[in-house]
Amino acid sequence: MIHNENGLLEYIPGSHTLLVQKNSSPPLEGFAENIRGSIHEYAENSKNDVEKGNNFLQWVLTRVFEATEDDAADAIVDGANDLGIDAYLPVDFSDNTIRLFQSKYGTSHSLEAIAKFKEDTKRLLAKDVTKMRPELAQLVTKIKEKNLKIKCCYVTDQKVEYKDELVEIIDEEKIIQKLWDRIKKPAAGKKSSIKLERMLRHENTILGILKLRELTEFVNKSRDYVFESNIRQWMQFKTTVNKGLRETLQSNPNKFFFYNNGITIVVSDFIELGENLIELHAPQIVNGAQTSNSILDHSKRTKNMDGSMTVTIIKADDEQEQNNITKYRNSQNSVRGKDLVSLMDFHKSIKSQLRNCGYFYEIQAGSFDSKSKSKQCEYEGDLIYNNYLPDNHKKVIVAKDAIQSLVAGIEQRPTEAYSSPAQFLPRGSKYDDIFNDNLKDDYRLLLYPYLVKEFAKKSLKYGKQGGHKTKRYATLFFVAVYFRILHKKILESKGDYKVDIRKLEPIFRSFKLNSRILKITDVIVTKFLEDTVVDDEIELANTKHNFFSQHVWNDTMLRVIDKKIRQEDDEIISLKKLANSLF
Repeated sequence: MIHNENGLLEYIPGSHTLLVQKNSSPPLEGFAENIRGSIHEYAENSKNDVEKGNNFLQWVLTRVFEATEDDAADAIVDGANDLGIDAYLPVDFSDNTIRLFQSKYGTSHSLEAIAKFKEDTKRLLAKDVTKMRPELAQLVTKIKEKNLKIKCCYVTDQKVEYKDELVEIIDEEKIIQKLWDRIKKPAAGKKSSIKLERMLRHENTILGILKLRELTEFVNKSRDYVFESNIRQWMQFKTTVNKGLRETLQSNPNKFFFYNNGITIVVSDFIELGENLIELHAPQIVNGAQTSNSILDHSKRTKNMDGSMTVTIIKADDEQEQNNITKYRNSQNSVRGKDLVSLMDFHKSIKSQLRNCGYFYEIQAGSFDSKSKSKQCEYEGDLIYNNYLPDNHKKVIVAKDAIQSLVAGIEQRPTEAYSSPAQFLPRGSKYDDIFNDNLKDDYRLLLYPYLVKEFAKKSLKYGKQGGHKTKRYATLFFVAVYFRILHKKILESKGDYKVDIRKLEPIFRSFKLNSRILKITDVIVTKFLEDTVVDDEIELANTKHNFFSQHVWNDTMLRVIDKKIRQEDDEIISLKKLANSLF
């Protein structure tokens, strides 16, 4: 039998993404903290230490190994006469292996516990099955009948310095790394095949001719992961390039080969199976999302899928090399900053953290719309945070909108955010001002300003739908004033607002209190807009648009803002006392 280095993971549905390509980067600090916080919250919501351990193990089985909640609950056998086995996962036994789990949460971990677990599993098969609990007897019987190999897996939230061939240690650091690798390389461990009409091999590259029907089948089978590294994703038919693709497919499919540049697929490896059939490992369409989805869309409308196209398959298992190929092979549609964000580790971390809150962080244009309805419905948001959002909100937070709100609120630069948000997106002249090594990947930095902006539009009639002649231009200004009040008067922050972002969580989770802060902000902004000094400044600016994009945050206007804030000191002092009681 061929030795399988991947072990049980190869046969657990959904867990292939743990089998990652080489040269994985270390997790970002905010991502790691978010995972630790999630583990702690899940485990500590318990009545006793035994329940803590079981909750922790359930967290690992569902998050790391992607078992369903029901499967994880059934897998846990911890309790009286558990023979040292806390859980095992139901698997496809085609690799002749089963993985047994021992879990130790908090201070229950010790090196002695690892040694005991190893000995317990060695003695397991010698036990009398008639004296075992039914589920363990069934497990041991299956191991004997199928002559299964046993793989021991010891999981803990502690840091473990221990190596053993018989026991796989999954400590907190390894849990975090596995989950980080998953969001970095969603195609890792996935395999798909593609058949070419003709092909030419050159070093680590295959150049081929591909039928449009074959591409449709390939994309349909692998669409959950195959576009994750594409920096533009699917823009539907909003660009002239995509409209042209559709017209050619509809009216002259045989010309598609000549009119289109084709697609580029990057893989960690490929295997030629003969007769131009290629097995692709971890395939990613890094150039050609528009082409692929145009063809896929066309296939839903007609059975006439004549035509062919070129395809380039490049083997590159180095992360940096994959990124370079992705960047340099994109040229047909201009790559706006919003779409290029998808290459940035910071935003991938934010996407993962916001997913834990129930929101889809759209860092690739149209990526939410390309999901099935059932997948879209998985994003339900957070019961408290949803109060800030419109009732019809899809629980999608577009990266561009969130970045614009961050710049206006946290960075206190509302005029720049209003006049030219693109300069703060990747490739923008001021992107590095914000997204540099000093910015921690904390989802609150993007979520909280976004919630303020949405609340202003929903409840206080800011923005274009509000109908107010001046407030329609003042949404980002409102966000800036809110954070100025919050930090200067309520939290009394000194220096960088980003430092105190975690302090804001109790305030944002207390919707009743924060509503009062938001409403007093509206009172202050309204009085500001009614001030004669402001009227004069608007007149000098010629238009309200010019005023909010260039003048509203100058020294003269800031003095007026602070004066209006001081006029509401009584209410703000009351709010400060309430806020302090939350900390």
